[in-house]
Amino acid sequence: CRKNNIDRIMNLGCLPQEEFVMMFASWFLNTDFICYLFGNYTAPLELKLSRWNIKNSLLSFMLFPILIFSKKILVCSPDILKKMNKYFFYIRKKLSLLPVPVDTYVFSPANRKAARKRLALPQNKKIVIFVGRLEHEKGIDITQKLAEINKDILFILIGKSLNEKDIKLDLENVKIYSSLSNTKLADYYRAADLCIFPSRVEAFGLVPREAMACGTPTIVSDIEALKLIKLAIKSPIDGEEFNKRINEFFNLIKKEKVKLGEKSREFVINECGIDLCKKMYSKILLSKN
Repeated sequence: CRKNNIDRIMNLGCLPQEEFVMMFASWFLNTDFICYLFGNYTAPLELKLSRWNIKNSLLSFMLFPILIFSKKILVCSPDILKKMNKYFFYIRKKLSLLPVPVDTYVFSPANRKAARKRLALPQNKKIVIFVGRLEHEKGIDITQKLAEINKDILFILIGKSLNEKDIKLDLENVKIYSSLSNTKLADYYRAADLCIFPSRVEAFGLVPREAMACGTPTIVSDIEALKLIKLAIKSPIDGEEFNKRINEFFNLIKKEKVKLGEKSREFVINECGIDLCKKMYSKILLSKN
């Protein structure tokens, strides 16, 4: 910061440790730091006590000094903005909303048959995709149940396996892939008929928006943050309820599915598309206040 006369720095990650680095790096200098909160740091204040909650409560407490010394505090969704105003009232004047951008050029529609051919996936089979950490908070248990019920559907899971107890994914109709490049990931979204996102804790919901940008309809859990994704199909966090939504979707006529995919992409472009976010980032990051 001193060597290059940097006026302002901002984190692009989602852990409190990254904000601490910025805070220490900019102390006693003319460099401001902006704290961008990608996660839902108010969740530990609202969930029942658990090992996961205790761990994340400690991470939330680490934010206090960061929030005090940061020039601005950016959050990724209206839901988190509302909660931050409620629980962290002493920093209200610093808070601003800045959605996570979705690259709608990379995540864009393409021919489903061609995408399946490139990925060596069956052409005449229903495909449902799940992207995210394979853990309870992301709803992997619900995804497992859905795969067990729907033997005729191929479930593609993209994410790291944490080998949690009681989660068995060694099913014939389940394929698991580790992290992929955005280009490859976009192809898997395009190849799928439907994306599911049964997450229990979320701040923004990047995965469903990426899928929708590719023209792939999406079912999300009806938690507060995901309710804001207007064109996504909502479901209670329950395997049977998610299964009902899946059956309802596949019972739609082709024209309705296509229209839902097109409207879903339109929603993402107008809410957090990369062209829109470029303007928002410039306005917020370059303003003096």
